[in-house]
Amino acid sequence: MDTTSSVLQIVAHPDDDLYFMNPATFQAMKAGVRTTTVYLTSGDAQGENPRPWSTEPVVADREAYGKARQNGLKAAYAAMVLGDRTAPWTSGTWQTADGGLAEVYSLAAAPWVTLFFLNIRQHGTPEGPARSLHVLWRAEAERVPTLVPRGGLVGEVHWYTRPGLVATLVNLMEIVRPTVIRTMDPDPDRLVHDEKFPQRHDYGDLSDHCDHTATALFSWTAISQYRGPAEGRHFAVEAFRGYYNERWPHNLSPQAVSLKEFFLNIYGAADGYDCGDPAGSGDYAVGLNSRSPGWVQSTTPRYPATGDRLLKDARGRLTAFAVIDQQAAVWVQAQPGGDQWRGPFLLGGAPLAPGLAVSLTPDGRWQVFAERLSHLAHDDGHGREIVVLEQAAPDGPFGEWGTLGNPSAGDPLRDRHLGAPVVTRDGKGRLHLFVRNAGLGVHSRVQEADGSWGEWVDLRGFDVQEGLSALTARDGSVELFAASREGVFHWSQDTIDSLPSRAPRFKLSVPSGPPAALVQPGGRVLVVFRKPGDGRLMLAEEDTPGGRWAKPAEPIGGRGGFGPVAAAASTSPETGTLLVTRSDPGGLAYRFHPDDSPWQELSTAELGGTVVGTPAAAFDSAGRAVVTALGNDGRLHVTTQHAAGRGGFGPWTAIG
Repeated sequence: MDTTSSVLQIVAHPDDDLYFMNPATFQAMKAGVRTTTVYLTSGDAQGENPRPWSTEPVVADREAYGKARQNGLKAAYAAMVLGDRTAPWTSGTWQTADGGLAEVYSLAAAPWVTLFFLNIRQHGTPEGPARSLHVLWRAEAERVPTLVPRGGLVGEVHWYTRPGLVATLVNLMEIVRPTVIRTMDPDPDRLVHDEKFPQRHDYGDLSDHCDHTATALFSWTAISQYRGPAEGRHFAVEAFRGYYNERWPHNLSPQAVSLKEFFLNIYGAADGYDCGDPAGSGDYAVGLNSRSPGWVQSTTPRYPATGDRLLKDARGRLTAFAVIDQQAAVWVQAQPGGDQWRGPFLLGGAPLAPGLAVSLTPDGRWQVFAERLSHLAHDDGHGREIVVLEQAAPDGPFGEWGTLGNPSAGDPLRDRHLGAPVVTRDGKGRLHLFVRNAGLGVHSRVQEADGSWGEWVDLRGFDVQEGLSALTARDGSVELFAASREGVFHWSQDTIDSLPSRAPRFKLSVPSGPPAALVQPGGRVLVVFRKPGDGRLMLAEEDTPGGRWAKPAEPIGGRGGFGPVAAAASTSPETGTLLVTRSDPGGLAYRFHPDDSPWQELSTAELGGTVVGTPAAAFDSAGRAVVTALGNDGRLHVTTQHAAGRGGFGPWTAIG
């Protein structure tokens, strides 16, 4: 067991973790990471759980269906951790801060794996006013009831209040002391539902289930009150998309999809397995049917963190930035090109979304940009904003956080649908900031060399996926790349003083996630992204610096995985460009380009079986490649090449 890491997952329904967070859940548990999952609702839905082999009429039984889903989950977790779906569990109850009792199950042979069931009714009471998790968040009901699962551990109904549920989650965090908290999507995209994108399970014009969104908002409210794991440790937060997965190109390899599907089939008792409980052995509708909604084929981070976060400071020291404890944090090399690091130094700003964008001013000061969840409203009055922090002087202290606002500020239906910032600086020293907007296009703000900011400008675009990539070309002009359903989009400047505009005829092949773009040692721009339904990488390059993109993107292999690609360009053409991605086994795969050598694997066993968020890559002042990543212990981990060139990497070192 990994005693340094503790993962807490907060989901709405039994199976949300299997659909939307796996394979991260499986990878961490296989590495021995203490894992606690809390299910807010019983998932009783309409109470119908038809057995595929039975011809008897289906009778709605919410209490039995809720218990059957618990049984399926316990089987799936036992299979993930021990390889034995029949492994026994210990059981008990836990009194929540709101006065109710939660059901608690721990694997007997792996007691560091625990499931909490609060059993809030998914649709409230069948009669009377609506009383669901969604209406509780929106303060349209003062309290909501629980379900009493048939043959369960709790014998009476409890009514949760809004503050009581938040207090329950905070109390659970103080007990579990997570170093990583996984949540659902607090701000799902707005979507026009039509023949191409039917309503199905979505709520209103949002691309997700209302329980998923409410669960995420309750979770983030509780996280803002969490005091951390104590003993000088820190925590990171990850959020995952839900029904969004069915609307966009799928991003997992066939092997990863099959793994997720395997555990969902166990959860759904697809093989007819009978656990002996008359309530049922699983969610039978899921068994052998987990692919049909289009959710299992992707695992999508809500905040993909594509901005630059590992750069050299004015003295040549690599400096890493990340969000921990919902604050910006910084780590720095003790000496340029050295092996010793200092940090973390917390910079405040909470509550920040995961992922930062960083730039060094021409006079050597750091600027840090982030998205802040400034107001979690019970109605449509949410507040999200882009915030900035500047260093007063090179190597000096940082000032106060300031706000750059939101291109949709003042619109209660659009304010919350804001993307994370990416930044780059043009040849005249002006900083260009880009965000995905509520309309799935792109907005920009520019900071002049004198420090003044222009207004938000709409750069258009459509169907843009979260996770932009910005760069400064060799001639000093600014370029932006983004993923869409139609291909990779490209914005560039006609002159260094003009606004970037999208080239309508520029469309690399359709990606399954954010592109990574950079300028190679020879000056040509490179773009790399994942291939849909495959997980492997595609790469495209312009013909000459600033020239045409005549050749289509070509496959360069990879080892599966999900999430953005980290890329770094060496100053040496012989070394070239380093590419780093998550891999299917949970580690990080890397390769240098151009090169036909096989992809290599950086094990993440020391990090808790997988990384948190997106890794970062850069070359230090000694010419060595450096990769950083947050581990499941909430710490930054660093691995450095033994020597400059294309050689291997040393062991991971945890900083702080």
